[in-house]
Amino acid sequence: MPPQSQNSSWVILCISLVTSATLLSTPLSLAAPDTVTAKPEAETAPSTAPPKPALLARLGKTPNWKRLDAYQHTISRTEFQRLLQHNYLQNDEAAEGLIEILPDRARIIKQSNQPELGYYDLFFLSGTTKKNSPPLKVPRYWTPPWKLRSPLHSSKPLEGLHIAIDPGHIGGEYAQIEQRWYRIGKDTIPITEGDMTLKVAKIMESKLTALGARVTLIRDDNEPATKLRADELKAEARKWLNRKLGSRKPSKSKIESTAKRLFYVSSEIRSRSEQVNNKLKPDLVVCLHFNAEAWGNPRKPSFVDKNHNHILINGCYSKGEIEEDDERFELLLRLLQRTYYYELTMAEEVSKTMRRGTGLPPYTYTGDNAKSVNSNPYIWTRNLLANRLYLCPVIFLEPYVMNNKDVHARVQAGDYKGIRKIGKTYRLSIYREYAESVTAGLVNYFKKHKQ
Repeated sequence: MPPQSQNSSWVILCISLVTSATLLSTPLSLAAPDTVTAKPEAETAPSTAPPKPALLARLGKTPNWKRLDAYQHTISRTEFQRLLQHNYLQNDEAAEGLIEILPDRARIIKQSNQPELGYYDLFFLSGTTKKNSPPLKVPRYWTPPWKLRSPLHSSKPLEGLHIAIDPGHIGGEYAQIEQRWYRIGKDTIPITEGDMTLKVAKIMESKLTALGARVTLIRDDNEPATKLRADELKAEARKWLNRKLGSRKPSKSKIESTAKRLFYVSSEIRSRSEQVNNKLKPDLVVCLHFNAEAWGNPRKPSFVDKNHNHILINGCYSKGEIEEDDERFELLLRLLQRTYYYELTMAEEVSKTMRRGTGLPPYTYTGDNAKSVNSNPYIWTRNLLANRLYLCPVIFLEPYVMNNKDVHARVQAGDYKGIRKIGKTYRLSIYREYAESVTAGLVNYFKKHKQ
């Protein structure tokens, strides 16, 4: 939904990163190495001090650092440092005291609130390991596009590709709980983001399937993926608030509102990620959302003049985020799989077709919770739960401002085939315009990058 007024504050790095200004100003190449050598090294010995509870994100799990053993010697120091600074860190200080780059390894603190528990040493690929060890593949469950064969018939350009579509939010009876709902006028259709994203997803499913892709909807109705509900998460909400507030006691209303958010954001998206990573294992995930602008009093919503579009890829971790042990671990999993290269080039193609298809101008972030990594004003890097937890390339789409008057009128018109006059302009339905412009971008991307 909205970029949420960019009120994030986050995490920092403790090294002097030696990347030149030229590297930082040049878009990174798609040609990421895939065959590399690996030779696991031992972790540093843990302290015997009694452990404190790990510092985790909401409903996060303590990371198993041995999962990174498969990535030993699979990335050079130069590439690791460049990806970290260029994309994954909010600023040069964001990993200070948490990730240290040494000549031959990255030394990563295992538990940020108890450094004496030790570090994980991730050794870099070097000329010596390249020469003396057999090549190993970077561990991934997804297939890079250049490994997919182009189809014999041009009518099936997405053949061999598995695309998962994630219709953002839940919708239905949960829309008001999620605060993704508003209505202006008694006889109007309510604007519910979860219902709208599901309509777009089903249109995209049909189009992508016709183009040869295997398509899975992560959500195909308005039932949550999580089995938990807000009432069952009050204890966890209290625990979370106690950590944040320290000696101050959280109010009953604050516990209830936090428990609701744990339900429809944390538990819901984590449940979807388990489905994606453990069952579906797609080649990419397309996260569908609609945007919105603040309207002041939530009981009296009003229209805004703004209407825009942007695309998010994972990155821009703050100090506070990297301090959380699971987020630091998840950052490294994405960096080591080189998802950035594929997300950026895919977002480039989709941004072009969405610009043509929707006519929307780019949205510009003014806070520090997102950053630009190239010259494309539509593409931003930001650390969101979905684009962090899905362990494959993810593009996160945020077109249309739902409380814009024109967008509201198009939603009232519903879905329809062909074009219809809305206001003074003939347009496709907003759902088909969205679906067709994204589909066209994906086709253009895979036509360029498949074998």
